[in-house]
Amino acid sequence: MRQLIENAEDFMKIVQTKRSGLKKVVVASLAWGLLLTGCSESDNKSTATPSYKVETLTESAWLYSSLPENTIAYARVPNLWSGFSAKDDSFKYALGNEHHVAAMKQIQKGLYENIISQLEQPIKPLAEFYAKHTTGPLELAFVSQSGQPVIYAGTSLDYVDDTSFSQAIEALVQGLPNANIMPQDDKTKGIVSFGPGVAVYYSYDTDNQRLTIISGMGASVTSLENAAASIKTNDKHEMLKLEADIDASHQGLFAWASPKNAMPFLQMGMSPKQLKELKEFGIDQAKGLALGYGVSSGKTRLKLLLDMPKVGINRFFPEVSNTINVKSVGTPKWAAFMSLPTSEQAEHLVTSLQQVGADNIESWDTINQQAQKELGVSVTTLLDTFGPEVVFFKDQVGTFAAVAYNPNDIKALLSKAQENFDIEHQVYNKNDQEIHHLSVSFVEKSFDASKGAPILGAELAKNYRENYFWTIEGENIVFASIPQLLLERKKRTAEVEVAEWLSSKQGYDANSALLGLTASVDGLSRNSYHYYIEFLMILADITQADIDLMALPTADELGFPENGAVGLNLRSDKDVLGLEFTFENGGTDLLYGMGSTSSIAVIGILAAVAIPAYQEYVLRAEMSSGVYAAEGIKLQISQALVNGAKVEDLDNGYDTIQQAHEYENSIIEKIVVNDGVITLFFKNKA
Repeated sequence: MRQLIENAEDFMKIVQTKRSGLKKVVVASLAWGLLLTGCSESDNKSTATPSYKVETLTESAWLYSSLPENTIAYARVPNLWSGFSAKDDSFKYALGNEHHVAAMKQIQKGLYENIISQLEQPIKPLAEFYAKHTTGPLELAFVSQSGQPVIYAGTSLDYVDDTSFSQAIEALVQGLPNANIMPQDDKTKGIVSFGPGVAVYYSYDTDNQRLTIISGMGASVTSLENAAASIKTNDKHEMLKLEADIDASHQGLFAWASPKNAMPFLQMGMSPKQLKELKEFGIDQAKGLALGYGVSSGKTRLKLLLDMPKVGINRFFPEVSNTINVKSVGTPKWAAFMSLPTSEQAEHLVTSLQQVGADNIESWDTINQQAQKELGVSVTTLLDTFGPEVVFFKDQVGTFAAVAYNPNDIKALLSKAQENFDIEHQVYNKNDQEIHHLSVSFVEKSFDASKGAPILGAELAKNYRENYFWTIEGENIVFASIPQLLLERKKRTAEVEVAEWLSSKQGYDANSALLGLTASVDGLSRNSYHYYIEFLMILADITQADIDLMALPTADELGFPENGAVGLNLRSDKDVLGLEFTFENGGTDLLYGMGSTSSIAVIGILAAVAIPAYQEYVLRAEMSSGVYAAEGIKLQISQALVNGAKVEDLDNGYDTIQQAHEYENSIIEKIVVNDGVITLFFKNKA
């Protein structure tokens, strides 16, 4: 909280800076800049939808949709084979076609027969149960029952009859310490006891093949059975909004906690001061905090979301509602977004900072008065003239920036800027297009070149000016670094709606983006698929599986999009604050910039060979250094013997032979000379 306040204070100090700082604020409002590398020079090409029937290897979760209202936390761990199972992203047909499914079943078979079968008790039953018979993710829920936490667990299995399930449970329990199954008549329901006060209830439904496990410290058999009866479909649970936003496949990694529901447990043992600080953060009103990695809206996403009203920590973030209506020439290569605060939001921020006791924060009226005096225009006018949407993008012509503006204020603002700063504004007309040119000097008009600096250098600095060019397009000002970009933009006609490209191609929601970036990477899915096949070959080798590599479809046959999306989004809407990373296909995208899985293998082999070889080389070098030092002593001993010295006198300290520790260096600990015998002691024990 303190760090957040300090950051906000820094922002307000910039706004309250004197003449030189405010000059930069005004110029920054009129100018733009973004340094990014382009990703692709080709538009998306239309691809035919493959005719493959999609099959899946794993099931979706089910417990998430049946949580009691008093659930404190929920976690989902993906199934072992989830990463190889089709989901609704660009790899849908790559993983869901019959040839890939057949290959994966061979790899699974190889794992069971050649690896798991070799394991020993008690690991073998557990590994077999998890890898072979578990078909869905593992779900865990922590629920408050009569003020006590109870753990719910659920997953899906492939057992089709009571007997096979009962035998599997017995094998598992035998390998667990202090565990035994209490006598029961029903093969699919029972209690596993781990000693006094520790019991686990389990139930398996062979019709839908779902396993339910419930446990709680000190819980009775009756209370565990009652808890199992409370598992009913609940499509109104507040977690579901964040869960669907992060992982609509219901198979990925997901964790959620309700600070509001956890408050009775959090405040236990807390001092009044700590409880007060907790409420200042707004924790008592936070509906949920979620983190997950899954698939939603056709893309793989890594998200961190906080669901809470605009109170506590969340009141320092504006409620963003962008409207992107700019167009590009051809398909954009990338686009970045920034939402400027409105005057109302900025005033709210100032008020909030004053309420929490932030230092050196003037009132909003005072800030406006100072800006009016220094600039001839208030901060309110500045913020209401531009934005809130600012879009940077690169298309087939070049790099541009677009900002929404208020036409009633822009002319007056330019006039005020010219009165207060060294700004020149011109308007050119060419090819029926009106292009504005703003030339700005950052050197004070009163700067005397003859004082405090070399005259030539000072004159050059005084003559240097920043130049900005823009044109008006509907409700937007479109900026460029040179006028030729704007002329070519009009000639080639900007017809592609950036908002449509964002939603249909990038899977990106810019409406609530406080700050964000999305890019289109050429051939991303195609290359990821090729590396994925290399990975399958490695798995087949390890498990000794016989897969039909030639049966796997080509990238063309799978109809991959020509470009893939990657993105980043800092989101701040009415009640959700979040950070999101977007991928086209998932983890395999990360291999795109690494060459391939074979390059990783090569690096591993080189490391396995080179590291020991290098270590041996270092050892030999150290030995050589010691032997070289001994050679000098050998020469001294030889000369002493020639001169008539007795061998028994040739020890450390004789004539020019130094004491043993005087030879110490980074490699040698000491050199002992005894009766003419030289002994080297190294610091490296090897």
